[in-house]
Amino acid sequence: MKKNIYNLIFFICFKIYFEYKYKISIIIPVYKGEKYIRDCIETLINQTLTNIQIIFIDDESPDNSSNIIKEYAKIDQRIILKHIKHASISETRNEGLKYVEGEYISFVDDDDFIDLNQYEKLYNFAKKDDVDLLEFHYRKIYENDTFNDMKNYKVKYHDKKIITKIDGFILGKLKNEVWNKIFKTEIIMKNNISFFPNIGGEDLNFNLKVYPFVKSIKRLYILSYYYRLKDKTIYDPIKYFFGNHKIYLDDLVEFYKKINLTENNPNLCLELMIISYKQLLWNTTFYYNKEFVANFFYAMKKLNLDNYNFQKISKKLKNFYFNIFYFHFYKENLYIKNVNLPFYLIFFLRFIKANIKNLFNGY
Repeated sequence: MKKNIYNLIFFICFKIYFEYKYKISIIIPVYKGEKYIRDCIETLINQTLTNIQIIFIDDESPDNSSNIIKEYAKIDQRIILKHIKHASISETRNEGLKYVEGEYISFVDDDDFIDLNQYEKLYNFAKKDDVDLLEFHYRKIYENDTFNDMKNYKVKYHDKKIITKIDGFILGKLKNEVWNKIFKTEIIMKNNISFFPNIGGEDLNFNLKVYPFVKSIKRLYILSYYYRLKDKTIYDPIKYFFGNHKIYLDDLVEFYKKINLTENNPNLCLELMIISYKQLLWNTTFYYNKEFVANFFYAMKKLNLDNYNFQKISKKLKNFYFNIFYFHFYKENLYIKNVNLPFYLIFFLRFIKANIKNLFNGY
């Protein structure tokens, strides 16, 4: 009897200590957001799901963004404003992760806004089947559109079946962004997942670290996030992103080795690396980056693949090249300025010259 009482007390204390204070924590990096940030804040503080945490991380924005946030923080205690000095968006988001007290984590850009029912609907859908990750869609808006322009648009929320068979095919269909998803906080914190600093494509890098721990997913066709079409890039994309793809790939390899994914689930490890390859290459084709493919195979070497698994990669990538060639040549027929050849054909010839032996002949 006494033992049962002690167990009950322990269980109650455990539940109290580990109970999340909020249902969803929302992290918003802030830099030069003065023009749009009021719409962003208004749609957050007026969510029908009130038990949310709103975390703004100001990267020493030179405009009035910080003062606007302080103005709202005085009237809404759910708002947290923290500052970080001269950081990348990855470091800014990592700073926000330090203050998370919600059951789920979400991200919003400071120049975007969301439907007022979004988090209530998404949270209920996620909790219904206790999913680890929920992805939704977004609506593109023009630079000068405001929430008032969109408030009469009625978002339709429809539940979908839970996906529990997680493989490369399913994960390859997910979007690269983090702001069109909500993540179970336990997965992020327990596995010490963070954004890798000073690289482009940081969203995909983060997602590819989350995916090995995801046991259930929901994908909802809900256009509840309003993504503003404007230049959001602070850094030179060629120097910042494509110049760092070797670091990007090496970081993924080291992470997968650290969590023993190469031993526990080598097939998933290969699938995730192929997803990274496809997404990165799709962008690097525009810049004819001859080193990218060689760096990919160099990174894959570190996974200590046997010949059988390497042949699996080769087969998948051959199919991928055929598909991307078909897309550019037959479907889009894109051209480089006044050159009368599809740009992908030019890239393909350069690729063959530099890296074809890696793809077809192994290491």
